[in-house]
Amino acid sequence: MSALPKPQLMLTKTRSTGFDAGLPGARHIRSSRNDRPYHYMVHSPYFAYEEYAIHLGQYDRLSFYGDAAAPAVKVHMYDCRANSPEYDRKLEVDVPADGSCVLAIPPGYAHWFENLDSVTTRNDYSVLAPEDPSTSWNPLEDNATYPVTEMRSSRPEVIANTTELPVPAQFLIARAVSRSWQGGATEQGVVGTATIGDQELRYFVDRALAQPELPTTKLATVSAQTGSYQAIRDDSFGIGANVSSGLADTMIFPSPSRWPGYFSVHPNMTLRLSALLYESPEVELHLIDRRTDSPTFGAEEILPSPSDPRTVVRIEPGVLMRARGAGALHYRVEFEVHHAQSGLPQLFAAVPVGGPYPSFAPPGEVLSDDVVRELAYR
Repeated sequence: MSALPKPQLMLTKTRSTGFDAGLPGARHIRSSRNDRPYHYMVHSPYFAYEEYAIHLGQYDRLSFYGDAAAPAVKVHMYDCRANSPEYDRKLEVDVPADGSCVLAIPPGYAHWFENLDSVTTRNDYSVLAPEDPSTSWNPLEDNATYPVTEMRSSRPEVIANTTELPVPAQFLIARAVSRSWQGGATEQGVVGTATIGDQELRYFVDRALAQPELPTTKLATVSAQTGSYQAIRDDSFGIGANVSSGLADTMIFPSPSRWPGYFSVHPNMTLRLSALLYESPEVELHLIDRRTDSPTFGAEEILPSPSDPRTVVRIEPGVLMRARGAGALHYRVEFEVHHAQSGLPQLFAAVPVGGPYPSFAPPGEVLSDDVVRELAYR
């Protein structure tokens, strides 16, 4: 039998956009190779964990995001794997809340966090199945919790899963969770089901939640919606994917007080933008519809960018976009890539302010999820 994995702390890769773009100097944090699903946990200023969590099949890879003054997140871990030579060993690590590191926590390690108030966690996780296929295990209910006080006196013994599921199966499970959260869900609610393979699994849905206020837009190529999220205690939220590919980029934008001298435009990409912190700075989007088949072609507007992480702004291909604001904006970009009318899809272009502004043809159909993931990885 191969050695059991241990927790690891890894540096992320970052890339900044040029100053000749509509979001000048925005920092793109690459915490994942886009070969596994993700979700975010947005924590309010009042949030505090009171339990250790143990997953038998979920292999967590966590990065943390907060404002410049956010202290490091303190992570407490116990090896609870009964077959581990390091069973009952405790580890503690401080992880910066600037997105610079990813903490990998294998299945079977109990973990508890401090200093998560006002900090958002991104989890690029993978899903492992039991070595023995007859073992009872439900990937949608893979979370056991133990009070901190109880864990100080004794630790449970578990057998963690060791066989990583194929990538399509992992994204299928992630899609089932995201769909159950569409429009809002709670940790308890109406029972629904999802079929994965030949097994019918339960999930909870509650669409009677108080919904966030959505901005209104006059452009036919722009819309706002309530995204996929689960409400947890203390006004905090789990944020799921809103695209079938399950992909998202984590961005930090300095939000200059003046409009940039360039727009950005995505001729063959549909973007879904959402804030990531519980309290985000005020930001405005300047949008111009330049898609030739749109009934609002040529129209422009100033749209307040939602500060509520449950709200998603959808921007279709061919819309010029730039932003200004009053502080660093942490945001998520989800994307779909469309076929081009000819040649390869053009993903991004910078357009100087002042015109004349280019026009863009209607996009083709959306590329398949595996192709989009390959493009994102590159």
